[in-house]
Parts: sequence; C-alpha cells; structure tokens
Amino acid sequence: MRFQLFDRITNFEKGKSIAGVKNVTLESGNLVSIDESLFYPPTLSIEALAQLGGWCVSASMDFSLLVVLGMITGAEILQDIKIGDSIILKLNLVELMEKSSVVRAEAWKDGACAIRIDKIVYGMFTINEPRFVDEQQRIFHSLLESGVRKK
Repeated sequence: MRFQLFDRITNFEKGKSIAGVKNVTLESGNLVSIDESLFYPPTLSIEALAQLGGWCVSASMDFSLLVVLGMITGAEILQDIKIGDSIILKLNLVELMEKSSVVRAEAWKDGACAIRIDKIVYGMFTINEPRFVDEQQRIFHSLLESGVRKK
C-alpha cells in the first residue's frame, strides 16, 4: 500500500490489537464543505480503520502474508469528524485463521465513539518473496510511534 489514511500506530499487541491516530487537517484532502464547516468523509475514516486492521493482521502473521480487504459489515457513523479533530483508532482481532481474519474496529473522538464497525474481514495469501516481507516490516516500523513497544 502506497498511502496510509492514518498518521501513526500508537500501540500494537501481536495477535490481539492495534491502535493508531488520524489527525484531520486541511492537508487531509477530500474534505467536504457543508454549511461552512469542513467534514472528513466517513468513508475515509472507515478506510483508515480497515488499513490499520490490515497492518494488525499482517504484523501478527510476521508479514509473511498478503492481506486483502474482503468485506466490512455493521458500520455505524455516530459522530461527524471535522477539520481539527484527532481521531483515536482502536482495533481488536476477533479471528486469525490461516486464510482469513476478522477485526472489530472503533474510531474515538473527544472521548466518545464516532465510528463503530462490527466486522472487517480480510483474505490472506502466502507470499514467498523475502523482499515483500522486508518492505512490509520497514513500512510498519516507520508507522510505529517512537517509544511504542510491540507486545
């Protein structure tokens, strides 16, 4: 993946969970103007959650698999996200199997849940390419906030 819709990873617990941050700024692009307010589209927030979940699955499997988004179900938009908001992304692995995985996700704003997703389902495919594994590890570690411990 060449672009990320989240800014950094703040916590990672292998095989269990991942958390990150998305700061909504003018540079975020794709902002929607409604009644003189700038909103971040909910679809992009959902994509940010799906991307972070993909990283959780990939890192939990030691980057040895290509992780592909399969399906998102049960998404609820509970609050608008506007320019200047800092969103906390929280994901938990529900199932981690050989060929697929399931993640549950939430985005939090100002201490309240803004987006909730019941299931993000990923397909996983074996990659027998050491350069792919090395590149995925390099990108993941560059996204980790300095000082974050992987558990």
